[in-house]
Amino acid sequence: MRNRVTKTLLNSTDKPIHLYRMWFHFVRLVVDCEKNKITFGGKNEHKVKLNKKFYKDWGIEKYLTASFDDWFHDKIELFAEREVEKVNEGKKSSDHFYLKVHKTQRKEDVIRQVRNLLEDGMFKSGSKFPITGKHKYINLHQQYNAFILRQNGEMSGQQIGQWMGKQYSKYSKNVSGANTEKEINYTSMRRVYRASEQQVLEVARGEF
Repeated sequence: MRNRVTKTLLNSTDKPIHLYRMWFHFVRLVVDCEKNKITFGGKNEHKVKLNKKFYKDWGIEKYLTASFDDWFHDKIELFAEREVEKVNEGKKSSDHFYLKVHKTQRKEDVIRQVRNLLEDGMFKSGSKFPITGKHKYINLHQQYNAFILRQNGEMSGQQIGQWMGKQYSKYSKNVSGANTEKEINYTSMRRVYRASEQQVLEVARGEF
């Protein structure tokens, strides 16, 4: 466990780890839909096939029953940002610029001066698999579970709405589903179904 934690801490990511967790689970959901020939949409017009060329380095087939933590530990380098390096001399590069810091300066002073030198809006993720969408974790979580519950067919729309309201209202006021056991927001549920289907389609293509 110590090696796992140490490896993760040494690699910084652009986005919070729980978003990578949801991406991983959506990819496995796509694989499941593909293998079981699951169709979805209002008229069952959608089916998915994972973009295996894009996801080649994920090795997802080897992790279909593994935990996210095991997979992320093994694949962290795919999502890590470039680390700051100490160099003796630099060469001209359109991707880098170099700073000269006197060895006697205090760390706090150096950090303050670097902040002043860096311009806003320069950041662009250097990871091989950057998250490009503006995701909210609670919304992704709702979409993931709504998609599965609907495809399983074991619960009615009303039951799914009640389940969603019960599970998520403790975390957020913006919850799709039920405000009470009798009051189901069907319009809200339709939106989350459509959003979940779109998310599955996009993840299959390699978009997240």
